[in-house]
Amino acid sequence: MRILKLVIWDLDETILTGILEEGDEEITPLASTLIQQLDQQGVLQTLATQNAPEIIPPALKKFGWTNLFVQVEVDFGPKVSKVRRILDTLGVSVLDTAFVDEDPFERASIAAQIAGITAWSLAELAAYLDGVSCPITDEAQRRPQMYREQQARRRDEETAGDYTEFLRSCNIQITIRPYISDDAMRAEELLTRTHRMNLGVLPVDEAIARLNQPDEHHVVVAEMKDIYGDLGRCGIIHLTPDQDGGAVVESLAISCRTRARGLSLAMLIGLLSHPDSRFQTYRCRYIFNGANRPLRMLLLGAGFKPQSNPNELALTVNQLAALELPDWVHLDYVSLK
Repeated sequence: MRILKLVIWDLDETILTGILEEGDEEITPLASTLIQQLDQQGVLQTLATQNAPEIIPPALKKFGWTNLFVQVEVDFGPKVSKVRRILDTLGVSVLDTAFVDEDPFERASIAAQIAGITAWSLAELAAYLDGVSCPITDEAQRRPQMYREQQARRRDEETAGDYTEFLRSCNIQITIRPYISDDAMRAEELLTRTHRMNLGVLPVDEAIARLNQPDEHHVVVAEMKDIYGDLGRCGIIHLTPDQDGGAVVESLAISCRTRARGLSLAMLIGLLSHPDSRFQTYRCRYIFNGANRPLRMLLLGAGFKPQSNPNELALTVNQLAALELPDWVHLDYVSLK
């Protein structure tokens, strides 16, 4: 199933029925409906428009959209440059991105210049949304706000004189706890939406079904927050004990937002180290899905070693214990027992 994480909107004669600079401020009814649907589903929305920069903020305020678009790119230059800046800034894969414009020439132009991006009309976006059912988790509803918080982090990071001191000042807290039934929708979202940091061994439906078998499996969840905001549940690992005191990693997914903070390794160590789920060895099978090479690099960074089959990796509890976390990460383990 296709995952839609980001929509890049055109403004004139797409969201609006006419041209803003010519005084047309009437919103296309279908565009208004789709914007609301995307907002409810936590899909990031941005704007790429060829307009005078000074006329956009007052218009967005008038429409009640001051906080709707997580990034606005406006100038009279080529539209493709604005689309590329949005993709570069947000770090969302083009495969999870749709550019929406009612002009077929603009759609064809963007599709020709940015390989892998989807270019849709309003009707095509509506058809897609009618055909999918997405879980609406707390994280999904707050996703645009979390990206705005991430942009604030990035601005402060760029102006910080000492990066390590900046990280210490962020008061980064990672809570590691056992999975509970209330995590089901978020677990499905992580396993479905995360491409770069997803083990990809089990089909999602099978992975979800196994989560609710606590007698046979250990499932651990990681939550994260800092002074900029609460990022919610950002990681999940599913371990099945074997007969030799070890465990097989059945599923593993870590939100790509953790990579921007250099926290993926800390989160993986935390997930593997929960006191209720400690084993002598950890084994996993890694299947490349076209995008998840960063996860293999993360596993190797955590001490997992390739076995006779290069797609099989293993880690001992002693290797795990030898790993040191930076002093700017605070791990808190919570037990439900």
